[in-house]
Amino acid sequence: MFGRAKPRKTNGASRKHDREQRAQRQPAKKRGKPGDIHLFAGLASGMIGGIVATWVLDMYQQGALEATRRAENAVGVGPVLSRHQEEQMHDQQRAHVQTAERIVKSTIGKQLSRSQRRGAAPVVHYAIGALAGAAYGVAAELIPAVRAGYGTGFASILFMGGSQSLIPGFGFGPEKSAAGQGDGLSGHLVYGATLETTRRALRAVL
Repeated sequence: MFGRAKPRKTNGASRKHDREQRAQRQPAKKRGKPGDIHLFAGLASGMIGGIVATWVLDMYQQGALEATRRAENAVGVGPVLSRHQEEQMHDQQRAHVQTAERIVKSTIGKQLSRSQRRGAAPVVHYAIGALAGAAYGVAAELIPAVRAGYGTGFASILFMGGSQSLIPGFGFGPEKSAAGQGDGLSGHLVYGATLETTRRALRAVL
């Protein structure tokens, strides 16, 4: 007489059915692919990496100087190599001070005081490191080949194009000797490897 009653869904099955219907009505979220380009993340990670790499570079140069001094004392020779390393570090600081002075003079038309010159050198030094790191971070997003050599390829180009050509060319420091070029290149390779290590670590979370 009466039709056969349809079996009712259990509470668990009903809730599952409701969730499936809501999921179908909602638009699917777009997920980024591993190869997507994220310029802001690359910029930020590169800039922070540049600051860290500049600090590591400073520690490397100071450590190399102290190691040279210990070696000279052990052998009993005069401070020939260590003096040369000190001169290279002073030349670098002098170039950074000159850069700061020219920027200040061209913008506000004033000269830096002696105390301001002492503080300007590290500011310019770290600013250059941060800007170079930011450029590397963006380039690494756009052109993966820039990462070749774990950042040392970029550092080599930076050394040849910046330290060896631009700084002496614009009168921000003397041209380096062959020994000075070797010291500067090794430091830049340390900078590049540290920059890439920091960039990769930050890009994993950004």
